[in-house]
Amino acid sequence: MVIRRRRPGAGARKKLSPARDRYNRAVPLGAGLVLGLLLAPPAGAQSHRVIFPDDVASFEFPLASPRTSAMVGRIMTVREGESRFGPEWEAEPALGEIWPLLALGRGKVPVTLHLGTEVYSRFSMADKSSALISTDFHVNAILTADFKHWRLALEGYHESSHLGDEYRDRFGTPRVNWSREIVGLWAGYTTGGLTVRGNASYAAIDALDLGRGAVALGADYVGAKALAGFAPIVGLHADSQAYTDWEVTWSGRAGIRLADAVGRRGMAILLTYLDGMSPQRQFYSSKSRYYGVEVRFDL
Repeated sequence: MVIRRRRPGAGARKKLSPARDRYNRAVPLGAGLVLGLLLAPPAGAQSHRVIFPDDVASFEFPLASPRTSAMVGRIMTVREGESRFGPEWEAEPALGEIWPLLALGRGKVPVTLHLGTEVYSRFSMADKSSALISTDFHVNAILTADFKHWRLALEGYHESSHLGDEYRDRFGTPRVNWSREIVGLWAGYTTGGLTVRGNASYAAIDALDLGRGAVALGADYVGAKALAGFAPIVGLHADSQAYTDWEVTWSGRAGIRLADAVGRRGMAILLTYLDGMSPQRQFYSSKSRYYGVEVRFDL
């Protein structure tokens, strides 16, 4: 008779190993289940999600505003240049998007928290090295309340500005220490294809301690779809800042837009114009005037 001896702990390892394997599989499955429950719509309301709600219109700045809630590439001829390059051809990519993050309220008056970022960089096309002139950054949180025709919003955002390395090296110009924390109120009214938005804001924290107030008004019109699904679109915008003694800056956009079925995502080709104070905060006290063309993508 042969008696086989079991090694100490062999049975225990055999009993424990399947449970360990189940645990390893359960971790990603459990995480995926939690994430799915957070993102999935509740029963009976398949488009109503609490996180990343897809039935809420994303917050948009007025079409002609120097601030953008889209991906924009523009080329302009600067007639009154605010930088030391003076009048020339310049290019500006603007990358900005604002997303609905959290549905805080439903019913007749939806309340939604949006988060967004925007980056604007200006380049000299006349300079052989395509010198970077300046870059401006924004990070914002926006709380919206939607009524039948009205949208009210409370915005808080940080803005900062940085001088381009090539520009600084060429002209020896020091950077303006532009850093601000701003709170503002928005009110927008939509009827048919016309939307009018107004804004009043105040710089609660300002590194330069300049005039802190600002106001703005914008109007956008989107016409009926015409040839190949493109629709005409026009925007006008005016803003005024306390730190420039309330000098008014005028800007406008006009062109055509192709959008998806709900009008949320799309692309547009626009003529653009600005006359007033520089939207580049490194040159906040200088005049600016340009004409150009831009391509815009709303995501």
